[in-house]
Amino acid sequence: MGAHTSYPLVIYHLVSLKSHFHLITTEKFQEVIKELSNYEIYPNSDNDHLPDHKQLAERLNCNQLKMNKILKDLLNDIINGLNDHPLAIKDIVHILLISAYIDPEDKKNGDWIEKEWGKSITIPVVLPLTPRIGDYIEIPFIKTSYSYSTDDKYNSGYVHDVRHTINGTRQEILILISPFKSFYYKWEEMKKEYNDNKRWLAWLKAEKNRF
Repeated sequence: MGAHTSYPLVIYHLVSLKSHFHLITTEKFQEVIKELSNYEIYPNSDNDHLPDHKQLAERLNCNQLKMNKILKDLLNDIINGLNDHPLAIKDIVHILLISAYIDPEDKKNGDWIEKEWGKSITIPVVLPLTPRIGDYIEIPFIKTSYSYSTDDKYNSGYVHDVRHTINGTRQEILILISPFKSFYYKWEEMKKEYNDNKRWLAWLKAEKNRF
């Protein structure tokens, strides 16, 4: 069974892609385009100011099933149109996350995790260059004293991962930084994961050959 469509999510995507509204000329979309053109997407916000599909149907005096189809069709038309009119990214932000707890699979107790998150920092910046995996990054202005304290916020470390997310015309680049472990440790973890996967595939093949 397929997942149900989340129309508030469809509306969020439409507003984030409204720079392409002018390329859509089909008449049935124009009222929705005019209405959604009045809204903006705000980073680091729930964006609960956006109307949902029921509110849109009521405002535009439209049958709900028809409105739902219009929303889905409009999003599909915009996405299909990207082949001829590529999406232009207007804003790029790097999000530096320095934390000892950047691996969700890390098995630690709850108190340790809570303490580490308290020392972690997340800083949005606009950098001329995107840091690479293995790079060392330091943010001196986080420190407020020359002495060392176990309660200090983390302010430096090694890049373990770089993740890109395209939200409409905004590119968010998450830089995951470990304050203690160099990339060698990350490489060891990746090697272990690779070998575990190879053993699992070999086991599947052996099981298949048994029958």
